[in-house]
Amino acid sequence: MFAFLEPYYSGSHKYFADGFVKCFPEKIQLLTLQGRHWKWRMHGSAVTFAEMIEKSGTEFDTLIVSSLTDTALLKSLVLPKAPKTRFVTYFHENQLAYPWSENDKEPSKTDMHYAFINFTSALVSDLVLFNSEFNKESFFTALEGFLRSFPDNRLTNKIDTVYKKSKVLYPGINIIPKSNGDKDNILKILWNHRWEYDKDPVAFFETMFRLKEAGIHFQLVVLGEEKSTSPEIFRIAREKLKDEIISFGYAENYEEYKSLVSCCNILPVTSKHEFFGISVLEAASAGVIPILPKMLSYPEIFPYEKFGGIFYEDDKLFEFIKYFSENPDFSLRDKVTERASLFDWQHFKLNAEKLLF
Repeated sequence: MFAFLEPYYSGSHKYFADGFVKCFPEKIQLLTLQGRHWKWRMHGSAVTFAEMIEKSGTEFDTLIVSSLTDTALLKSLVLPKAPKTRFVTYFHENQLAYPWSENDKEPSKTDMHYAFINFTSALVSDLVLFNSEFNKESFFTALEGFLRSFPDNRLTNKIDTVYKKSKVLYPGINIIPKSNGDKDNILKILWNHRWEYDKDPVAFFETMFRLKEAGIHFQLVVLGEEKSTSPEIFRIAREKLKDEIISFGYAENYEEYKSLVSCCNILPVTSKHEFFGISVLEAASAGVIPILPKMLSYPEIFPYEKFGGIFYEDDKLFEFIKYFSENPDFSLRDKVTERASLFDWQHFKLNAEKLLF
């Protein structure tokens, strides 16, 4: 019996955990904590999970640990009573490459400990899984410099040990059926990301403002949950683009979400960070053409040699959309849909079986 431990059961972490367990309902038990206070989760969730495991009375062969848990601490608590337990750490993100918010109260060196928890979690794991090659390589690219920043006994000799047991396991995605309607009459633009700084909503909406000022006719679907900490640009955009907005905010249910996504034509992406890209692939599965920066995980998920036509150059998103609105080309729609289908949960299940069972 396996257990999947998710200390931040919200958003993409919840999406992945639920999908994972659904693929192996008789083999995996899900243990979760609420999706909040991520720093505290990295410090304290291991102790809580160790207690939950003991109280469950279940002898787990393998613990799959989401990367916001301190696997080293968890292992020290579990092994005395279950010495044969195997530990797998799954990295949705890594703190060595995650961009800090300008509003974060603990930037720079005061937060090096969180990156070090990622390192020790990987070090003590029997298997280390990343959700993309980009995530994996960004971790190891930054790791040597990070360890060399310490005064002595820098542990760089452990990097190769961790690298040799590291693999990539892409998440699965829910496939959204294409709309039966005609989506080509008017340009419908989609935002379906978290309402947070790392997705750079300022760059996205400033582009929308420029499109409107240029007299380009479009409609806008903005999906996602508004929180008290959501960037101010969402409130500004809701007012300035009120004539263009079809929907703005959290969809009442998944059927509504799918309907709103599938009615759109393009998905301009402005993210400052992306270790995989679930929302982009979901939209692509519905025939929505992503417009992507040539960085982060995107050239891996949509190989540039085949999908060069969907990538824009630095600071050229407005020009790209303007040209597309005047010269619409939907020939890539079937190609992006086909590419997205390779990341469905059935493909995930086959790959997970090879790596884990």
